[in-house]
Amino acid sequence: MSGAEKFHNVIKILTESFQVDDEAIDELREILERQQKQIVTTKQAEEVGRGLITIVETLANGRTIIVKRNKNL
Repeated sequence: MSGAEKFHNVIKILTESFQVDDEAIDELREILERQQKQIVTTKQAEEVGRGLITIVETLANGRTIIVKRNKNL
């Protein structure tokens, strides 16, 4: 993939609206557990995820990212 293609992929990601659901938070929790080699709670993963969302929103010039939660977790 060329540099221009990578750039366009990043711009596409930053300009589209996307939603974060419980499944995405659980996937992030699993990634964090593998990286940290310790148990990570759903709440901890959600806090990390919110931090990542803040970074992406800042890079996306304030576009809002919607977090959608099921009440089952």
